[in-house]
Amino acid sequence: MKSLKVAGLLAFTSIRKGSVGVILLTILILVIVALNLLFVPGLLGGLVSGANEKVINTYAGDIVIESSRQNGLIRNADRLILRIEAIDGVVAATTRNSLGAELSFEDERTRCVVYGIQPEREQLAFSIHESLIEGSYLEAGDRDSILLGIQLAGADRPELEFYTRSLKKVHAGDKISVIYANGIEKKYTVKGIFYTEFIQTDLQAFVSDKEFRAVSPLSRNQAASIHVRTAPGADVKDIAVQIGSLRDDIKILTWEDYAGIVRSMTDSFKVINAILDMVNLLIAAVTIFIITYIDVANRKRQIGIQRAIGITPTAITLAYLLRALFYAVIAAALASLIFTNVVVPLEAQHPFHFPLGDVYLVVTPAGIMRTALILLGTAIIAAFIPVRAVVRIQILDAIWG
Repeated sequence: MKSLKVAGLLAFTSIRKGSVGVILLTILILVIVALNLLFVPGLLGGLVSGANEKVINTYAGDIVIESSRQNGLIRNADRLILRIEAIDGVVAATTRNSLGAELSFEDERTRCVVYGIQPEREQLAFSIHESLIEGSYLEAGDRDSILLGIQLAGADRPELEFYTRSLKKVHAGDKISVIYANGIEKKYTVKGIFYTEFIQTDLQAFVSDKEFRAVSPLSRNQAASIHVRTAPGADVKDIAVQIGSLRDDIKILTWEDYAGIVRSMTDSFKVINAILDMVNLLIAAVTIFIITYIDVANRKRQIGIQRAIGITPTAITLAYLLRALFYAVIAAALASLIFTNVVVPLEAQHPFHFPLGDVYLVVTPAGIMRTALILLGTAIIAAFIPVRAVVRIQILDAIWG
């Protein structure tokens, strides 16, 4: 306790009599480091959160059900849908059937998967109908209409990622030819074009379930997959277990399992975040180390005298650690205030735009606490190394330099 009091006095004196310019510059560098530690995870977290929302809202739903049988189709799908929707926490469930197809318009051709959907249920389970940029959404009775993702239609937008592989100039109202994998060829009017900004969704085409059954009669009351939307805050894993207990010929996938690309992307972002964190921590450590090293090198004689008059090496070491903690605490507090009150509101007004859409910074108390603890730990370690080396020198050697 006595050493801690002496250390506190030494640290206070050192800060009070120290160079104001050096102190401010040190804190400024640490503030920049702390802002980086907050900004990069916040940006990547926002990107991951946006990607997850796109997958759930436009591609998979919260839970995907497939058949475990050899032919890959779920039998008595309509009855199963009713039993699923009776589970507490389920908002909606919808069936989908699919066939590979080749689409053509004038001299352009492209391949895709055409899905047969129930439009009313789809609008409860997915938000694709909110992303229409041309035309209108499908209706249950539509027979000669098709809904296209923009990566298939092209819509005269050469900036699209898959424009060269699309139909390029198709717009709502145009007629296209579709040759299904089962050999059936049909002409469809493009009723609408949607743009969700999630490529896997925007590479899909939809027809009504009624039309799909006409093209593929064996699909009646069967489904290639069932997509389930749960209520906000619902326990998805518990609901998945309940659905799995309804029948023994189905397999249950979460949206993460169904859209493996998002999981792969998330893992990549974690690696990037770890690398950038290491760079930022290295900058913080080097800053504290250099400042502490220069200070103890210039005060080597003073430290020797302090030890000669009875101040313990522990107290001297603690004094420098407390000073480093002071810098880190002030920097962490300032960075948190700047980030939450300036950076986040400014980015919300002018969000970053990625291929998945607008991305907003994610800020959480846990993230701020993590940054503060990392900065404090780095400051302590970086200050301890040079001080420890000096206090281990013999007292006379320190006094005489």
